[in-house]
Amino acid sequence: MSQNRFHARKAAAALLKMAKVSSDPALAGRLVEAAADLKDHVGEAPPPVSVKAPDIRTDD
Repeated sequence: MSQNRFHARKAAAALLKMAKVSSDPALAGRLVEAAADLKDHVGEAPPPVSVKAPDIRTDD
């Protein structure tokens, strides 16, 4: 995972935590929108890399 993606995900998580504890619904809504914008800006995460080798079939 690139450093920019890592930091953007951490920032989005922090925004969502702040929205959860906020007593102001308007502020909470803006924080959730900001977190969603960050997620959209970063894009989808790449598929996880497996440490297992793929199964190989040999025709004997």
